[in-house]
Amino acid sequence: MSKILSQNDIPALLKHLSKSHSVFAPVSKNSETVFDKATDPKNIVLDYQTTILPPKIYFLPPDEELFRVTNGRVCEVKIKKQFVIFGLNLKDLAAIVYMDQIMGKNPADTFYQRRRGLSTLIAVSEGRVGVPAGGDLILERASSGTYRAIVLTEKGRKIANLDLFTEKKITEKVKTSGKYSKLDKMLLDSQLIARAVEWSRENYSQIWDRLGKLCLGCGICTYVCPLCYCSSSEDKTSFDQSICGRCRVWDACTLSTFAQVAGGHN
Repeated sequence: MSKILSQNDIPALLKHLSKSHSVFAPVSKNSETVFDKATDPKNIVLDYQTTILPPKIYFLPPDEELFRVTNGRVCEVKIKKQFVIFGLNLKDLAAIVYMDQIMGKNPADTFYQRRRGLSTLIAVSEGRVGVPAGGDLILERASSGTYRAIVLTEKGRKIANLDLFTEKKITEKVKTSGKYSKLDKMLLDSQLIARAVEWSRENYSQIWDRLGKLCLGCGICTYVCPLCYCSSSEDKTSFDQSICGRCRVWDACTLSTFAQVAGGHN
């Protein structure tokens, strides 16, 4: 027996979750797909391929205040509201799992981990999932109008136990998700990529010269990457200088000024 959710009940599920959580999802906006608040279930794109910015924006915001100093007192900025990211595809879900491993290495990024602790990840797959990468709950397509709940954590179990889910035996075989291309498979193997880059630098350096001439040096490739995490720190003060905040902002190690220090040394 499996826990089954009707596709028609997804709006009711989101409404229930929004009572206690902020709910974000991939939505259609100005002919693009972006992660935003799920205010209208009709705008949610359940089979998206890519979004303008990856879901890492909820765990590693582009501009995040870490703490502030007011009247000589240091106050940590606390985040209390729990949130749900609904409708993740399996690739974005896998990227978050990889990011968890990166940010959990000693010394762990406590700001990232605090946001992850407040989050619930619900992925949606239009085909058979196979071995789940992680997350809390995956909704796997069971038929043309239903999804099967794959529970991975206690958070996911609480959601799957809602009355919106019914128990049912599935006899229909679910097709596997779209086939991975050779590039997709390569991107899943970080060690293979590292070896390929090293080999190309030694044996086919012309391609790097060609890419260097094309590159504008804007750094946007690292901003849209779901696994890049380079950042820099800035201090921002109020107009009367009574409040000072330490902020972490996205940066890119590909930019020429990333490692620049006093005196112009790099």
